[in-house]
Amino acid sequence: MKGFLLLLSLIGTSALAQSFQTIDRVDGWLIERKLDREQNHVCRASLPGGGSWFSARVRLDLTDALVVPNGLTPPNKASLDSAREALRLCRSSLLYF
Repeated sequence: MKGFLLLLSLIGTSALAQSFQTIDRVDGWLIERKLDREQNHVCRASLPGGGSWFSARVRLDLTDALVVPNGLTPPNKASLDSAREALRLCRSSLLYF
């Protein structure tokens, strides 16, 4: 029984490590990170809103280019610069500060 509970806790930890976790909020941007299967950092930034990640969020893509879905308003330059700096910090180290 103890072995079964240990196995369940490890499975839960693995699943948690593969999903995005919020690490910061900067000028309205949500900064999130997860570890991929090779334990590399994957960081993303978006402006929270209704709907799914791809259809209803202003976000930065893998090259930090701004993606604005139809009908949404782009952020101002200062806000965008803050999000890009937060992503730079997120990608530079496991420690984020």
